[in-house]
Amino acid sequence: MLIRISIVFLALVSFFTISFNANSQAQPSNSCTSFSGNGINNWYPFVYRKDDGQLTGIVVDGTQEALTRIGLELEIDNDKPWKRILYDLEQGNVDMVLGAYWNKERAAQYHYSEQLGTDELRVFVKDGKQFPLTSPQDLIGHSGMRLLGGSLGDEFDYFASNHLDFTEVPKSDSIIIMLQNNRADYGILGYVEGLQHIHALGLEKNIVPLNMPILSNAMHVMISKNANCAHRVDDMNKAILDMRDDGTLQNIIDDHLSLIRK
Repeated sequence: MLIRISIVFLALVSFFTISFNANSQAQPSNSCTSFSGNGINNWYPFVYRKDDGQLTGIVVDGTQEALTRIGLELEIDNDKPWKRILYDLEQGNVDMVLGAYWNKERAAQYHYSEQLGTDELRVFVKDGKQFPLTSPQDLIGHSGMRLLGGSLGDEFDYFASNHLDFTEVPKSDSIIIMLQNNRADYGILGYVEGLQHIHALGLEKNIVPLNMPILSNAMHVMISKNANCAHRVDDMNKAILDMRDDGTLQNIIDDHLSLIRK
């Protein structure tokens, strides 16, 4: 009799253990309703904030549309500096960074979205201080500026760390101001981003881009592998590819380019 009771007790324990494990494994799927995200406030036209503080841009609107197509929402965090946004992603305070270049180190740590645009980077200088530029090697011997915590891609980052004299600046529009004040010979910014800052600061006659693009980088969303909805990244990426095919992504790109400098 004692043996039979023991067998029944063990069977009940096994049943509840299996049921608990099954429910625990299903929990991430049940709790997946949205991604939280953030992006820098002035990376035109990809990620930027309107006068009312709303985060918008090609990457933001493209991500929003892709998530809507798979039944998820995008919750935007408060305005923060770029370095803090990266810290929040690392610490799990947000699920995704809206707007990032690909590099090997980050790709080992995070998921990446499909490409949502292409950022053409230019070298900006004070008018009258232009210099010939045909390759990154021509930057050697000149003092430069770049965004604090930013990566311009593995190849350029490696070259810069070994050969270039860079000051890292917390805000991209400060690069334009510092060029005006002769704090460096050049700064590297996205072409549209730089032109927008120059226009906003009224420095069209003072700061100019050199003619040749120094880089052309794909724009992505960087996503925590620990996010509740991390298992939906493939679905999101399929939605982005569908948006390319049906013209939605190009419409979003055109809409934001039309707003710049207005």
